[in-house]
Amino acid sequence: MNKADEKALGGLHGKLAEVLSEALSQSYVDEQGNALPPPAAILNVARQFLKDNKIESTAAEGSPLHSLADLPIFDDDTVVPIRKSN
Repeated sequence: MNKADEKALGGLHGKLAEVLSEALSQSYVDEQGNALPPPAAILNVARQFLKDNKIESTAAEGSPLHSLADLPIFDDDTVVPIRKSN
């Protein structure tokens, strides 16, 4: 790949990161003015972008990511805990 192609792809990569960041920081509300999370499509694109770039996070105690570990996994009508309770 020549340097012009690398520069163009780098620019696209940066623009996508910028657009995703803006989309995730917007406020979303329903017709009654209730706060909503970002649309699932935006969250999915952001998730894939992070995965493709090998961006990982450690689930620090008390963080929202850490609380996800307490959610059950549903597998063929069986609830399987992710982490054993203390």
